[in-house]
Amino acid sequence: MQSSPTSTIRPMNSISSFKGLNNVSDPLRLGLAWLVQADNVDITDTGALSKRGGYARVLTGAVTGAYSTLKFSRCYLVVGGTLAAFSGSSALTVLRTGLNPAPMHFAEVNDYVYFNNGVDSGVIGPDHSVQPWRDAPLKDALFFDAAGAKLDALFDPLPLGTDVVQHWRGRMYAAQYFSNDAQSAVWFSQPLGYHLFSMDVDFLMVPGRIVMLAPHADALIIGTDSQIHAFDGKTLVQLADYGVVPGQHWSRDDNDRILFWSKRGLCAGLPFANLTDRQVSVPPGVSAGGAIVRHGGQRRYVVSLQQGGTAFNPL
Repeated sequence: MQSSPTSTIRPMNSISSFKGLNNVSDPLRLGLAWLVQADNVDITDTGALSKRGGYARVLTGAVTGAYSTLKFSRCYLVVGGTLAAFSGSSALTVLRTGLNPAPMHFAEVNDYVYFNNGVDSGVIGPDHSVQPWRDAPLKDALFFDAAGAKLDALFDPLPLGTDVVQHWRGRMYAAQYFSNDAQSAVWFSQPLGYHLFSMDVDFLMVPGRIVMLAPHADALIIGTDSQIHAFDGKTLVQLADYGVVPGQHWSRDDNDRILFWSKRGLCAGLPFANLTDRQVSVPPGVSAGGAIVRHGGQRRYVVSLQQGGTAFNPL
């Protein structure tokens, strides 16, 4: 008696891989490969679903700032008015105390981490030492004229009232919001003189309140509470008519694009593109922290939101 050849029978409506999350389109027309809800799961690069990893609390406190260096070798936190080095455990190495509770912003230049919250500022060295930024010039960044006289007196210090800071093309940029005019000034320092500002000439004005300055090779990406712009050193160009969520969430990917969290989801630049608005619409949060995370052979942009805001285009 001959046996018939075996064959693989695929059930009707089977799914070989999942495409991801889509809560914008009509779920009855999407097809089964799309998810309209994806709680506590990861989607792998092959389209498989897996349970997300867990987490454990290592620190409790009023955190108003956090920064990891570009080489991932150091991490700094501002907790309850204390600036400290964080090693991944509950133990903190205190660097400075008595800081204002305003959100802290950071920028990095050659292993030195600059911090500023509008009131307090400083520079953290590779050895965790803290030097002043606004109050006095750095020891290795003094300017002299041809006769050897100090030029510091000819310039202004880091403007008081600035908050968001960023290093781009050899200068330090600092944003200051003027509520009466509903616009922000971006002050920029002298080249390689990050403590020297000329407030009468070296600035640009941007509509809205600046909440993000992100450095790209082609331009400084400026995110406000209502728009997104790019500044190439001469011209300010509007990229989007919606704003960016406050917080430390910009990250550079392997193609030198800047990824950041906007009020309409994940964006990239340059060139500018919204990567999620066609398929995902979620409340953007009132603040956000985000980064590219590499784990298990995959690369993901992970964002953590403080709940709030309104989804732009929910189904």
